[in-house]
Amino acid sequence: MGDPPQISTPQHDGAADRLAQSAALAAGLPAAFAAAVPDPADPALAGVFMAGSRGTRLRTGGLPVPMRREIAWWIAACQVSGERQIHASEWNRWAATAADMARRRPEVCSFADLTLGEWMTAWGRVFHAEHGRMASAASRARAEIALRALVSRLAIRYSGAEWWQHDIWSLKLDPRIPRRPHESRGNTAIRWQELEPAWLRDGFKFYLRLQLESGQLTWSSAMPQHAFAFRFAAFLASRGIGHPALTADPGQGLRAVALDFRTFLHGWGKTRQGRANDQGSGGLNTLSISRSLQAIGRFYQAMSDYRAEAAAALGDDRWLTLTDAHARLYRDGDWTRGRAIRQADERNYINDTDLARMLSHVDLLGLPRDQARTITWDGQQAEFTGFGHPAVMRAWLIQALTGRRASEILMMDFEPLSDVPGLDPATVPGGGMTARLRYQQTKINGAPDTILVGADVVQIIREQQAWVRQQWNLAAGATPRYLFPKTTGNRHATRPWETGNYNRVLREFSLALGLRDTDEQPLLYSRSHRLRHTKATTLLNAGAPLHVVQRYLGHLSPEMTMRYAATLASTAEREFLAMVKIGRDGREIGTDRRDMLDLMQLDRRTDRILPNGYCLLPPVRSCDKGNACHGCDHFATDKTYLPEIRRQLAETEQLIEHRKAQHQARYGEPMSENNVWLEQRLAEVRSMRLEITALEAQPAGDSTAVRGTGVCGRPGYQPGPVPVTIARKPSGS
Repeated sequence: MGDPPQISTPQHDGAADRLAQSAALAAGLPAAFAAAVPDPADPALAGVFMAGSRGTRLRTGGLPVPMRREIAWWIAACQVSGERQIHASEWNRWAATAADMARRRPEVCSFADLTLGEWMTAWGRVFHAEHGRMASAASRARAEIALRALVSRLAIRYSGAEWWQHDIWSLKLDPRIPRRPHESRGNTAIRWQELEPAWLRDGFKFYLRLQLESGQLTWSSAMPQHAFAFRFAAFLASRGIGHPALTADPGQGLRAVALDFRTFLHGWGKTRQGRANDQGSGGLNTLSISRSLQAIGRFYQAMSDYRAEAAAALGDDRWLTLTDAHARLYRDGDWTRGRAIRQADERNYINDTDLARMLSHVDLLGLPRDQARTITWDGQQAEFTGFGHPAVMRAWLIQALTGRRASEILMMDFEPLSDVPGLDPATVPGGGMTARLRYQQTKINGAPDTILVGADVVQIIREQQAWVRQQWNLAAGATPRYLFPKTTGNRHATRPWETGNYNRVLREFSLALGLRDTDEQPLLYSRSHRLRHTKATTLLNAGAPLHVVQRYLGHLSPEMTMRYAATLASTAEREFLAMVKIGRDGREIGTDRRDMLDLMQLDRRTDRILPNGYCLLPPVRSCDKGNACHGCDHFATDKTYLPEIRRQLAETEQLIEHRKAQHQARYGEPMSENNVWLEQRLAEVRSMRLEITALEAQPAGDSTAVRGTGVCGRPGYQPGPVPVTIARKPSGS
């Protein structure tokens, strides 16, 4: 593991300097933290020491005054942030190491006076003297982790350098770094130590400082710039370029260097400078190449405009040799301008059958680890132990019901719900929207950050709030910052779940469960962004206007939303059936039911003619729903089938009551609402009631057919049937 940034450790005037710096650091600390022997039983220190070391006293009396102050400040910082706990025995060994080093080298009076590597060497020497052997790798790792955070923070606290001059940029280490109230990648650091040459490293840090402080870039958008800089550094090394101006004669050779970099990117191999290529062995794709060229072009444009300021701030007059030609390093046509809208991929859509299977097993993700449930897998029953992550389970369910990005859910405020003005939730029918949900829109500035949600989402949020209060022992009126606080290193519930850890848990759960989709491909919960594609495609398939779906998804442009309009091959087929009513002159073209039969080839597919309606599934597709037609968005019906639908509704309700009675008699308790069989039957009942309501509301003589609720009938989706007009053929046509 590397050392803290050395640029942030300035020269100092010995012990007097460290005394002044440490005094400022420890100013105002409560006496409980400043004591030479902190008492773990002191209420002011509650929770700061690890449970296994609370019987051990941390003794710092033998250390130089600056070191004692630094340890006291670090204990207080851990108490305030709630991110770390102190292991008293581990820090007693570090106190012994520091005391030994102070005896050997009296000029060392602060933990900031040595690099982390030098401290680890001293620690190993003391360990060997005490135990007569070398420390194990695990012991060394624990010791390094304990000291690293303190040394890194002291390097910044004692430094006179500006935040951007450090070789490690971390929002946790340096509060001066510009940031938004919510940063989805706030726990990830940017490390510049390995970037060579030094003039490029310092130049990029100066450039990103300008962009971050002016608001042109955010923390999350600045992080990819680090990768672009490394690609350019690899190019410079391969061409032997060692000057910021890139060429001795910018008027003649600069354009050739710029185009040579583009050629270099097209030939980017599997690895460069020991860094794995995220595009695989096939090299960088067109979008990555375009973004790399744009990043370097904008870098040189800014450095040319601020050449005097850069030379002064970096102490390198070579930046003064930049010319206006560097500001025009690339021209129109050198890269693909604008944001590339990727083509829709049908594999991003989760069909009804696969999504139902995922929903029926997701409770195992939240089941406690000491509990198990029997599931049916590949036709055989198996016992599956709970995964013990109820918060991850609820976050995934909210994603499935709302189509939000993972980061938007994980960073929601603890109370994200608000009332809809003029709406009484008690009067909203089943499946309707009852509240407004505010999520964290961290990807697109200025995009919408609220949507309407139903009672199912509200219930999940209330369950998560109760769980958080119980896990963190919060008082009734206490309100943590986030609805999904990180479960480790977060005693005060001030840090949210990170998408990386969230995806890791979902990936492990997916691999343990081993589900496969209808195409026999792995069905992964960790690919949670597919839920967004599925929600969007469902809304468009149901006939929701494009601008409505655009607003719901939080897109600034309709082009992004249009990606979802072609996600399914069957979407185009269904839209054709809906759109053929309008001819090129704008007049409605009546479609007779007999023409519909011909169009769908129902005369050759008798399985499409149903006792309660008819199936709109394209002839080339096969049905995988059995007789569950009322839950399918390919199902359509009209008034002529109303008596049959009423009969089926009555029989289904009677069957539900009969099964409930059997369950009560057999197990002595009522059937749970989460019972898979009961959920499916209730969904069918809900669909039939919606169909009956729509058909009964039609005026006499109306021949409009009603499409089955299908996906839209599931909780959290559009409630109510979608009308499909099938008019009689006009006379004389």
